[in-house]
Amino acid sequence: MLEGNRFACLTYHAIGEPGGQYTLSERQFQDQLALLHGEAYVIDGLEGLELRLRSGQTLPSRYVVLTVDDGHESAMWVADLLGKYAGHASFFLIRDRSASKPGYLREKDIRELRRRGFSVGTHGTTHRKLTFLPKKRCLAELAESKRWLEDVIGEEVRYMAAPGGFVNARVMKLAFECGYTLVGTCNEWMNSPATMALPGSVNRVNVRRHFSIQAFRHIAEGHPGFYIWRQIRATALAVPKRLICR
Repeated sequence: MLEGNRFACLTYHAIGEPGGQYTLSERQFQDQLALLHGEAYVIDGLEGLELRLRSGQTLPSRYVVLTVDDGHESAMWVADLLGKYAGHASFFLIRDRSASKPGYLREKDIRELRRRGFSVGTHGTTHRKLTFLPKKRCLAELAESKRWLEDVIGEEVRYMAAPGGFVNARVMKLAFECGYTLVGTCNEWMNSPATMALPGSVNRVNVRRHFSIQAFRHIAEGHPGFYIWRQIRATALAVPKRLICR
């Protein structure tokens, strides 16, 4: 395992019938939660993480943070299952999809998530890649989605996840200026409380459909082989991704 009191942040997108690489089956997700529960992991969201960081308390020896991006309608089933395991999570919503796109959570669902004790955050107004937007438009994506979600739940929103993991120093600076406390990235690496700041960022691993239960265990445990391979892969794909997105 990676050294130190570190933890993984697991990111999900949708649960259901076979689709893209980020759509897990119900059985896969149930098996993963059962593994975490069976091995006495504390399953937290960003709100719980923030409280622990502010208080300076030592993290549990087995600790993971769980986030759910995009606001797909299956998020309510995820919340139901987490409730059975006494788990928490943070759900990131896209304003325009929640407003009108079929198959996505509506405002009443978002309020219900919050009522159950789950934290919520923004995932942009349109899910555009923030690093490719002019400063003014990037700021609008960050600020307008925050105002919208605050109106929905009636309280301050402190968390956001960068769409597609496209984040850089400029995006982080603008996010902090908007009042976000924690920003979720797609840098697939463990997190260390000793080096985390508030405001700051959280490294997250996208849980993919093809991951075996053994690979999932390696993610939670911080197995060096898994994380080093993901970093090598990300580096190899970085240039082609930039070219495609231009």
